[in-house]
Amino acid sequence: MHGGIGPTSAVDALNADVVIVGAGPAGCAAAHDLAAGGMRALLLDRSEFPRRKPCAGGLTVKSHRALRYRIDPLIQRTVRTMAVSCRMRRQKRLTSVGPLCYLVDRAAFDAFCLQQVLAAGARFALTRRIVKIVESDRGVSVATDRGVIRSRFLIGADGVHSRVRRLTGRFANIRFAFGVEGIVERPPSETLPVGFDFSWVKDGYGWVFPKNGHISVGLYRLRPDATLTRRNLADYAARRIGGPSPVRIAGYPLGIGGWRYRPGRGRIMLAGDAAGLADPLLGEGLYNAIASGQRAAAAILAASTGGGDACQCYARALKPIQRDLLFSRLAAAFFYRLPATGHLLLTSPAASIPLMEGYSRGLPLVDIFCRGCRYWRDWLAAMHRRRISL
Repeated sequence: MHGGIGPTSAVDALNADVVIVGAGPAGCAAAHDLAAGGMRALLLDRSEFPRRKPCAGGLTVKSHRALRYRIDPLIQRTVRTMAVSCRMRRQKRLTSVGPLCYLVDRAAFDAFCLQQVLAAGARFALTRRIVKIVESDRGVSVATDRGVIRSRFLIGADGVHSRVRRLTGRFANIRFAFGVEGIVERPPSETLPVGFDFSWVKDGYGWVFPKNGHISVGLYRLRPDATLTRRNLADYAARRIGGPSPVRIAGYPLGIGGWRYRPGRGRIMLAGDAAGLADPLLGEGLYNAIASGQRAAAAILAASTGGGDACQCYARALKPIQRDLLFSRLAAAFFYRLPATGHLLLTSPAASIPLMEGYSRGLPLVDIFCRGCRYWRDWLAAMHRRRISL
């Protein structure tokens, strides 16, 4: 393993209180809190770390705050300004006093999180394939290529193509969005801000994230019925930033539709992309991955100490996340259906001021919208009073 991250080797040592399949942000968040709560947490993953993970690497303020440990050495850039356009026209820069997000290298971020989780007392093992999962009243058995692993609870945090989800049938209604990302290897321009070009592709956007020594560039689509190709990305990069064509191009699906996820009852739950918890509007999934992992851990700890059903407790804890996901889906339906109108509203003071303030404070999208409505109401009232006074 790289970076001192070593797997548990003996099969007999793999039994645990909780098995977490997937050592990404959701799995690490769950494992960290479980280990800190005194439970034997075992992370399973089929990849060594660090690993390549196609991702823009934009860590929102609320994601940064949700982490149980500091990641200052990983931050390559703190973003306070972003440029937004509609089909690369009418570009406008929106600025916040506080940070909007932090740019990190996703592979380094994932490896660092795993190191912190191991330091907290969780264990990690490479498992290439899960063959069968059996749940009983007393626990869960996971048959793998390394043998049978027994635990009291199981968390599936193994991404959009979750093996846990497929073997257990816990959530059949997952939907998929799609992204493609590449790297332009050149020092970023000091004048090039983080940028979002909405509706450059249908039902989606293009983005540029300048980092240390390169620029991450990509495309996102809410609806994956038309493929995003390397040519699509190369054309966007040439138009948006010029210079050499992107390299290390990779496509990746995102799990959405998580507002429909119901954990049910029992000892098995899903977190992150496995539960379809990526944001439909922007495709951002890190915060909900971290938050859902932590809430799954809290539900298990509560059930272990106070009784009750862990999945039912988890279902209650997920409701605020699912509410925000559903609102985001409705916002995406409007925004991508009427992109010119959406861009006009987005860049108006009535929307951009509460939006920038809300993101810098780490508020959920629905709360940001409510703040915008209040801002718009107060502005109309002020205009009405001014008209009367005249």
